[in-house]
Amino acid sequence: MAAGVAVGFVYDIYRSLRQWMGWGKVLTIIGDVLFSAVALFLLLKFFLRANHLDFRLYIVWGSLLGLFLYMRTLSKYILSLLFRSYRLLQICLDFILKLLKIPVKVLVVLMEPPYALLRWFSLLLYRIGEALLGEPVQRMRQRMLNFWERLFPPRTNG
Repeated sequence: MAAGVAVGFVYDIYRSLRQWMGWGKVLTIIGDVLFSAVALFLLLKFFLRANHLDFRLYIVWGSLLGLFLYMRTLSKYILSLLFRSYRLLQICLDFILKLLKIPVKVLVVLMEPPYALLRWFSLLLYRIGEALLGEPVQRMRQRMLNFWERLFPPRTNG
């Protein structure tokens, strides 16, 4: 019977996680396969412990009875407890996330003045460079284009 109760408990954990996280079809299929593998592993462990894997019908009936009794009596309480623990875990994780965001917000506030100063200074350097080098660079570009056209004049069909 303990094997059935263990499989029922694992099923409640899987079912509550699937409902809590709102898995899609693909994740549900993957979860079903993983649950089946875990349930098989649990049953094999219990069967090995009980009869050294000597397959007897009363083990199967006992496991089914344990699963049935668990689902009828304890399942709703365990599901309620699991959902409460998920909510508590979510509240704790949200709190930790807020605590981790505090240093980032402080850093953002502290870095605003230096960033504004650096932005102003870089824009000033850009404008000075544009004023000093803009015209010479344009002339150099035009000379290079003229040189290129003299080396390779356009072809005329004729």
